[in-house]
Amino acid sequence: MMHNLPPAPGPHKRIRGFLRCLGLSAALLVVAGGPIAATASDEYLLGPQDQVRVKIYEWRASRDQIFQWTGLNDVFTISAGGSLSLPFAGEVRAAGLTPNGLAYAISDELMRNMGLGRRPDAAVEVVQHRPFYIVGHVMQPGEFPYRPELTVLQALSIAGGLRAREESIARFEREVIQGRGDVNLLGLEKINLLARRARLEAELKDAENIQFPGSLLSRQEDNAVALLMQQERSIFQARREGLQTQIRALRTLRDFLEKELASLDKQLVFHDRQIELIQKELGDVSSLVSKGLAAAPREMSLERDLAQNQSERLTAETSLLRARQEIGKTEISILELRNQYVNDVTTTLRQTQAELDALSRKAETAIQLLHESEISAPRLLALRAKAAKAKPVYTIVRIANGRAEEQPAIESSLVKPGDTLRVEIPMPDLEGFEDEGPGPAVTLSIDQTTSGEPNVQ
Repeated sequence: MMHNLPPAPGPHKRIRGFLRCLGLSAALLVVAGGPIAATASDEYLLGPQDQVRVKIYEWRASRDQIFQWTGLNDVFTISAGGSLSLPFAGEVRAAGLTPNGLAYAISDELMRNMGLGRRPDAAVEVVQHRPFYIVGHVMQPGEFPYRPELTVLQALSIAGGLRAREESIARFEREVIQGRGDVNLLGLEKINLLARRARLEAELKDAENIQFPGSLLSRQEDNAVALLMQQERSIFQARREGLQTQIRALRTLRDFLEKELASLDKQLVFHDRQIELIQKELGDVSSLVSKGLAAAPREMSLERDLAQNQSERLTAETSLLRARQEIGKTEISILELRNQYVNDVTTTLRQTQAELDALSRKAETAIQLLHESEISAPRLLALRAKAAKAKPVYTIVRIANGRAEEQPAIESSLVKPGDTLRVEIPMPDLEGFEDEGPGPAVTLSIDQTTSGEPNVQ
């Protein structure tokens, strides 16, 4: 794209008039007239991630016109290696140069690469500075866009200020209340498990009554403990009576079968006697029939009676065997019922013991947390309250000559692009906090119930 301007008395005046028409301020656009060393401490030096706007113009005296290099007039980002890649100019080193120095370097490369008789006029403007970083005791640490003349205090405000104190007395009080509640629940659960274990041991021994441990008997005046013991007694009696009822029913069935067995034994004796008499009479009648002294039908009638008695005896014998089989099944049922009962009790007892062991480990954790809330946390809160009075310490980490250098800073110190601002709160002297000792220990025992607080010994 070419911009034609009206003729002017001299070429240099024309260029200055053209720049004034474009509204380019000398504070933002520096026309490259020669290399300027960055000796002033307030001059901005370019670096990676800086975005610059490049504008190239050329005065052609033969045509009395100013040409704009539209292919190069754009926004470019300095690479991580510190160079700027431009058409025709190639890789131009930008890191460590001022915008004025970069403009001169670009025009010099264009003249050399394009074979121009004189350097084109180049202007470089920083449109976006590389970011700065803030870490440490701030609300929102991280990367933020740089702003010119940025101070440490302004950077701290961008990061949300100093980190708020999260700990509070109310929070610790809630933790103490919750911790005590957890310990009380563990104490009540321990009472439940001890009472259940005593009941299971009595069931396993087939005892008449439950022998509760002394730790429970000493607390039976407590309503909660007394209620749990009474509930276990009721469960023990119900299970014991249920087992005995089933066993009594099986024993009653067995007694009935044994009576039936005795009756069948008597029936067999009776049938044997009947068969014996019929066989004797049949023998006599058969002898008379063979001599012609008795009628044959009489002999046949006795044979039918003999066969019928033998059949009835066989039926009675079968019933006898069936009764003995039922008695055997009843005995097996009684044995299986007892074995199943013992197995169930043993399994439940093992689970109860495992729960008691797990409860002990859980109690240790709960005690430590309660100790932390009651003793350690208030001390830490006091320590942090003391630390809140300390002033923050600022340190600027700046890359210089390829090395990171740490520089102490104050609130009015200037932060440069690429700097890392570290904000620290010095911890107060711990003397007086460590010498107080670990404090009282909270112990979980059977004395802890829902009606009382955990013991502190």
